Amino acid sequence: MVATPDNIQKSKEFFENGDIINTLISFNETIEHYDSKKGDNKEELIQFLNNILQYCKDNNLQNEEAIALRTLGRTHSKFKDHVKGLKYSYQALKIQKKLGKKLDVAEGLVFLAEDLEVSGNYEEVIKCFNEAADLFHELGEPEKEGAVRLELERLKDFSKQMVDDEYFLNKYQVDKY
Repeated sequence: MVATPDNIQKSKEFFENGDIINTLISFNETIEHYDSKKGDNKEELIQFLNNILQYCKDNNLQNEEAIALRTLGRTHSKFKDHVKGLKYSYQALKIQKKLGKKLDVAEGLVFLAEDLEVSGNYEEVIKCFNEAADLFHELGEPEKEGAVRLELERLKDFSKQMVDDEYFLNKYQVDKY
């Protein structure tokens, strides 16, 4: 699926009817299948999300604002603009924590960890994944907790491999030649 005008039109109709939650759900479904190679309506999609965000701010819809920020973060990441993606994800997380939305916080931490991994900040990635796993455990979400713990194991294996590789590079002075 590509984010075509027809796919986005459904989100716009929800927005015109004042249904922000369904606007963002519909948009997220569309953006998850967005073909970034085509990228032809990227600016239009970002502008649409910025309009939603502004509407949420103007109408003091904090929960919806947090969801819009998280959606902006995911969308920028989808477009390979990870710096902006992280910025919006952090802002969303701050609001969700303030609102006490533990499930949204846990899911936001997973998204944040995924984006942070691209930056190579593995210490922060592990911190986010651990916090998300703990929240999922607390909320009685064993499947989600298990999925996050699998990601943590993958990162530990990756980290061990990096240490081993570094050891062999130094031992055999591979970089010296």
